[in-house]
Amino acid sequence: MAQPGEVRRALLEKLWNGMDPFVGYKPVIGPDLQGWNSSHEYLAAAIDQHRPEIVVEVGVWKGASVITMARRMRDIGCNGVVIAVDTWLGSAEHWLNPENRRMMPHMHGYPMLYFVFLGNIIAQGLQQYVLPVPLDSMSAGGVLQARDVRPSVIHVDAGHDYDAVSADLERWWNLLCPGGTLVADDYDATGQVWGSVARAVDDFKARTRHLDFAALPYKCRLTKPLA
Repeated sequence: MAQPGEVRRALLEKLWNGMDPFVGYKPVIGPDLQGWNSSHEYLAAAIDQHRPEIVVEVGVWKGASVITMARRMRDIGCNGVVIAVDTWLGSAEHWLNPENRRMMPHMHGYPMLYFVFLGNIIAQGLQQYVLPVPLDSMSAGGVLQARDVRPSVIHVDAGHDYDAVSADLERWWNLLCPGGTLVADDYDATGQVWGSVARAVDDFKARTRHLDFAALPYKCRLTKPLA
């Protein structure tokens, strides 16, 4: 079993050349834990089941679901890390919908979501359980693959159009450890909410060997076979 901090130190070397992005940061924006479906039972259940050393969340926003998983790690004494993957630039919905856009703080027109995220993690005292990777999903997947970083829990919550969701599922399923759990956000079996997400997930599981598919509003999960 990994000792406290051991996994994170190794990941800092692999992904940040030893630099810790939290060190020395003084929050410039107050805590803001606004999010969607961020305390869903599948997130804590995956931590309890696997006691993972490495978790990846793809699509982080302000970090509420990262906090749910990192807090669970801390509470059960799991010496793991949540790798938080996002550009922190918002999605098409945040740029096109005026109400959603108001949720993104800006400085001179540039989104400040990354700094909201850092501040939220610091406010919760969870820096030792979290490591941001400010890249798009495909680039981050390539970096983790090249560095042989293999998570046993993945939470996919990035794009919502069919092509983006399909690409994220393919990329991150390939990186998931055998026996690991993938949780997909915004899944509605009726297709009435984010129908493109449901179609992408349903098509993915139809062509992909998997175990233990389950769904509750509004997430689903599936297990990667051991062989």
